[in-house]
Amino acid sequence: MKIVLYNFLKNSTLIFFSILITFFFAEILLRVTGSTPFKKNSLLTIEEPVTNIPNTNLGWLPKKGVHKFNPWATEGKETTLTINEDRSRYIKNNKDVLNQIIFIGGSLTQGWAVDDKETFSFLLQKKYKNYNILNFGVGGYGGYQSLLTLEHIFKKTENIKHVVYGFIPHHEVRNVAAGSWLYLLNGVSKRGVVELPYVSINKKGQLHRNQSIKYIKLPLSEYSALIAKIEKKIMKLKSYLREKNQTRISLLIIESMKELAIKNNSKFSLLILDKFRDQRTKQYEKFLMQKKITNFKCFIPSGKKYVVPGEGHPNEISHKIISECIFKKLNL
Repeated sequence: MKIVLYNFLKNSTLIFFSILITFFFAEILLRVTGSTPFKKNSLLTIEEPVTNIPNTNLGWLPKKGVHKFNPWATEGKETTLTINEDRSRYIKNNKDVLNQIIFIGGSLTQGWAVDDKETFSFLLQKKYKNYNILNFGVGGYGGYQSLLTLEHIFKKTENIKHVVYGFIPHHEVRNVAAGSWLYLLNGVSKRGVVELPYVSINKKGQLHRNQSIKYIKLPLSEYSALIAKIEKKIMKLKSYLREKNQTRISLLIIESMKELAIKNNSKFSLLILDKFRDQRTKQYEKFLMQKKITNFKCFIPSGKKYVVPGEGHPNEISHKIISECIFKKLNL
């Protein structure tokens, strides 16, 4: 009996130390090749106000109130992000006008990192005297969250004459809760962004709505590059099938937006704010033509001159250019 116990302990000890040594060398190899432990809030470069609150249906909602931001770089400037009672971004509207133009989308539509008076929606309001413009863009939102937002808007807002969805190619990975996107969201959880609702395709080829999910956190991933790597692999595998269908899913979301707008006696336009750099351009063009979805391009200018210093989002110059483009191309 003692010999059996001795052999068991000996073998168990050998296995334990073998695993420990393997882990140690794997950790060293990963760090040498550039992998790091998970860095909480690694995308935040300054102390920011919390601009979002958790929401079961949408993942998060913009937090009502006035949010003041310090410059992201020494050459930057202070900015204000004001969220109204209806969760829209502040615009100086004409209270005597009934007809509404609704903008939905992500941070580019919301105007993240620029002041209230510098967003393209604010600038457009000056040009459209016979309409009130409402900006319901939310930082981090993709197409699915924008669709959910639009459904809510139509229940609460009257006289909506036109809906404009500000689209960028990255919305595709957001729509399906890709592992890489959940990783980034977890990195900026201080902004109130953690869980994400997503869609997949069922056996009938239709959109299937899913409950919000969040990034899987394993113990010690903030200290170990190997554990952080395992986290990423798990999330990548879990979202693999959804990511394969992300283009089809995103197109169906856009079609759903158009159908919802028509159902509520509104026009719908797809505003394409950034370029595809692959074959998806033709896929979108073909689908939009077949479904007769109005669309136009107002691409974000590229170059250091057009971004917020130290932050990277489009600056006030970009927003002015985009507003002028929209004014020329939006058919009301």
